[in-house]
Amino acid sequence: MSGVATEVVATAAHGPPFREAALFTHRGLSGPSILQVSSYWRNGEPIAVDFLPDAPPGWLAAAKRDDPRRSILRQLEQALPTRLAETLCDKIGVRGALGGLGDRALNDAEARLRRWIFTPNGSEGYAKAEVTVGGVSTAELNSRTMAATRVPGLYVIGEAVDVTGWLGGYNFQWAWASGVAAGEAL
Repeated sequence: MSGVATEVVATAAHGPPFREAALFTHRGLSGPSILQVSSYWRNGEPIAVDFLPDAPPGWLAAAKRDDPRRSILRQLEQALPTRLAETLCDKIGVRGALGGLGDRALNDAEARLRRWIFTPNGSEGYAKAEVTVGGVSTAELNSRTMAATRVPGLYVIGEAVDVTGWLGGYNFQWAWASGVAAGEAL
């Protein structure tokens, strides 16, 4: 599966859903959706992935009515890369022609593909981190100057502050803006 990418909706237990690409690597899942979710993920908690974000509900049962001889694999290949479609068919144990599968089996397969639950066994750690969570609480800083409220003369900026942005340059923007605020205050 290494190198396979597809658009998904990924959700951690305590975070918003992220609709972006997921990338299978030789080490596991990565890509923008997984990196976004990782800011909300806590060790031991599951992540849910919707592999069919654009398919309407009842998609597989409707496809069965339209072309009962089409295989479920060929149908999934319309929405997913071939290697991923093959792997998911194997994992959910559904193969063969759509017409040979009952609507309940198709609906169950679709439900699994829309909410694929897995629990990561860890992360790549700080060496591969895009951003980190934690730092000096914003409640301890003057929001106009970034000066510490308890330690005169101490200014805290960038990733040393407990501010974590989504992918897309938000962390850079925070680092630059907080640096300008502290610099102007000095």
